[in-house]
Amino acid sequence: METYTEILSQTANLTEAPEYIRVLPLGYVSSEKGDFLVDNESFRMMKEHMEHRAIDIVIDYEHQTLKDVQAPAGGWIKELVLKSNGIFAKVEWTKKAKYYLQNREYRYLSPVVLVRKKDRKVSQLHSVALTNTPAINGMIPIVNSEKPHLQTDTKLDDTQKKICRMLNMSESDFAKYGMWGDADE
Repeated sequence: METYTEILSQTANLTEAPEYIRVLPLGYVSSEKGDFLVDNESFRMMKEHMEHRAIDIVIDYEHQTLKDVQAPAGGWIKELVLKSNGIFAKVEWTKKAKYYLQNREYRYLSPVVLVRKKDRKVSQLHSVALTNTPAINGMIPIVNSEKPHLQTDTKLDDTQKKICRMLNMSESDFAKYGMWGDADE
């Protein structure tokens, strides 16, 4: 079932504030502020630090938490989860942040991390910002740039049919739920 969810999440139009967001990809991360490494040990250290502090991690707007200005929260990270393609956070969004994301006024996250000097490995997650200019190169948008469209053509191409068979899902159910966007999205 997890494979099914992964495939759908990569093909569906995501236009709402998701409950889980990828905060950091795993592996070597290229950033405008300096490169670093994210791995299983990074996850363990980040999670331990969050549990030790016993507070939720803030998601702010444009890194306002780091500045001497009012810094309202856009959301709160309640939990960190390690997956095969990154470190994810379970988020409780504010109403205002949901509005911004649904209207695609903010598209990206920018995590503020502490990096261990000896091996350039991430050791703590300080905060995360909603932004349109993330420092991490190739950061994946939280939501797609296009609004969802209604699928009127229920015919699937050969690739879509193969995926339906792999998922043990009927083609009519797949078409009915509008899981396919245009190829260029």
